[in-house]
Amino acid sequence: MKPKVSDEEIIHSYTQTGNIWKTGEAVGLCGQSVWERLKKLGIQLSIRHWTADEIEGLRQLYSVGSDEPIYLTRYANSIGRRKSDVCRKAKELGLATSYSRKKSPEYCKALGIRTREWIKQHGLPRGYREIRVCPICGKFFEVPSSAKQVCCSYSCATRKRFKGVNMYSRSKGGKREDLDGQYFRSNYEANYARFLNFLMANGEPIEKWEFEPDTFEFKKIKKGTRFYTPDFKIYYKDEHIEYHEVKGWDYTKGITQRKRFAKYFPHLKLLVVDGDFFKDIKRKGMDKLIPYWE
Repeated sequence: MKPKVSDEEIIHSYTQTGNIWKTGEAVGLCGQSVWERLKKLGIQLSIRHWTADEIEGLRQLYSVGSDEPIYLTRYANSIGRRKSDVCRKAKELGLATSYSRKKSPEYCKALGIRTREWIKQHGLPRGYREIRVCPICGKFFEVPSSAKQVCCSYSCATRKRFKGVNMYSRSKGGKREDLDGQYFRSNYEANYARFLNFLMANGEPIEKWEFEPDTFEFKKIKKGTRFYTPDFKIYYKDEHIEYHEVKGWDYTKGITQRKRFAKYFPHLKLLVVDGDFFKDIKRKGMDKLIPYWE
């Protein structure tokens, strides 16, 4: 255990140095502790005033060119003062610091080159924030230099991770030659069209069907979802009409569209065909009976 410094040692060292910080270095204490001990002992602390020579030397130190550095630590050691005292005095005298002095374009260019070389060798300082560009959406975003984040959001990160991979196996869009070249956005929609053709060929009372022929507008709605286009329009032989919506997976906008359709068009019938319908088709083996089933 470090022995406690006696009052006599502190007084003796302060008498020799006349500076609480040098006394602290000599006895192994910080300057604040030395100051408190001396005040408690009633020792009159000497105030070291700046001499004319010290002030003149400080002015000469700050008179160098704007592109040259100011060696404050070296000057502070030469006159036996702390760097913070030298900076404080320079501020009182109104001397410009190395940061406030106007730099020449050549100096700024050289400084930029040195900084880039240092960063290239050592990397960016920890906690330093940098601007990156999202490789998916091209958006600029700011992150700490130590962060491993590459994309601007979770959504873009997911798209980057599954790039080239179909995350929704039923969402295969394209034209189907067996359905007169009609474009469908998913396998579910194409398979349901084949299912309707299968029913028509086997005597079901369906006269014909159309894919997305009608779009309904919710005129009383001013914000949000104002239009809705059902997937299939089914014409029955008894002259009634139904709309069928194919949903492999549902989402908020689709739910809102169907609720508003039921509210503003209550005389029209809408049937939702979900993933359970297609699972039931496969469970019964009907998919083997329908040509070109995907």
